Amino acid sequence: MVRATFALLVILLAGCDDASRKESSTLDVDDPDFRQGQIFYKQREIRRALECYLKVIDNRKGAAEAHLEAGRMYSDLEDPLPAIYHYNQYVRLKPTSVQNGHVKQMIRTAEKQFMQQLPGRPMEPDALGSVDINARLRTLQIENEKLKREVADLSRNQKTPDTKAAVGTGVPVATPDKSAPESRNGRTLPYTIVRGDTLSVISNKMFKDKNHIKAIFEANRDKMTSQDNLPKIGTVIQIPQ
Repeated sequence: MVRATFALLVILLAGCDDASRKESSTLDVDDPDFRQGQIFYKQREIRRALECYLKVIDNRKGAAEAHLEAGRMYSDLEDPLPAIYHYNQYVRLKPTSVQNGHVKQMIRTAEKQFMQQLPGRPMEPDALGSVDINARLRTLQIENEKLKREVADLSRNQKTPDTKAAVGTGVPVATPDKSAPESRNGRTLPYTIVRGDTLSVISNKMFKDKNHIKAIFEANRDKMTSQDNLPKIGTVIQIPQ
């Protein structure tokens, strides 16, 4: 279950350092990047719009409206965890906003969406209260922090090939791992299929573009007969690095 949340949680756990952002006498909605984000959104270029709003957040202290728009972009991309984070930042920065009731409803909707994306759907969202869901999210965030450290250790260990003793010498020699899919540098990362995934979606999640669809397919031919025939939810595939 924890692996299924790996790709979804990385962005959420990056905290905001308000002290590092510049003070500004202008509103974040007047920022050129904010306005450009609105243009991209009208053109339905969601990811480019999101990049603009995140740039405003990085450059400005208290960019509440940019947080709200970033949350909406993540919701449109069906990425509920970072959406929840940005919605909560808006409520924190504007506790008296007349929009807070609507934003809190969007938070609840994103929480239910996240619970539905978990492999095997261990919990039905309608059976849980908001407090229980938030507690579950916090638990998953803690587990994910531990997972990220384990993945980093695993990546470092994969740089060292398996060895076996050379006949008659007792000296270890490198032997290739025949079971792992080939990639440019010989390394792969596991990825668990979740609801709504396609090779295009997975490529966007892992590489921020759609240029790796063929490479992912080639690395998982034992599980896929075509690029459109994705394995069932919960199946672990390998992402070439």
